[in-house]
Amino acid sequence: MRMLLLFLLTASIIACNSNTTAKTTNSDFNIDSVKAHIMKMNESYSERFITKDSNYYSQRYCKDASVLCPGVPVVTGLDSIISFFYGDGTNTGVKIELPAGSVYGSEDLVVEEGTYNFPDGKGGSLDKGKFIALWKKEDGRWKLYREIWNTDLNNKN
Repeated sequence: MRMLLLFLLTASIIACNSNTTAKTTNSDFNIDSVKAHIMKMNESYSERFITKDSNYYSQRYCKDASVLCPGVPVVTGLDSIISFFYGDGTNTGVKIELPAGSVYGSEDLVVEEGTYNFPDGKGGSLDKGKFIALWKKEDGRWKLYREIWNTDLNNKN
């Protein structure tokens, strides 16, 4: 009986120590630096409507990224995302405003919650609403994994 208790105590100590070690190995994660990266990416986000360069998208979107927006089926994969946003050049000149929002998460996945506005140049909006973006690390960089948004505008006539 004494040997069994000693074995259980030793196993418990080893298990506790291995959990502590696992937590400390991921200490290089810093939410503030991830948020700064996301804000920098958002500064140039309007470029997605005028850029057909696949390098631009591969730096910003995961290979298995998906865009979930109103009114169309899910858009998945870099080629489909490029086609969707670039629209064969029909979206040129579109600007988007993305004020800083909430960013939180862990080394596995970061969530960005925010609002967007497409100004019409006359004091109004072509569209405005809210979004959630999921970011994950791919090839050593934080990239968009999932995007979903919906409008605040009532388009009913």
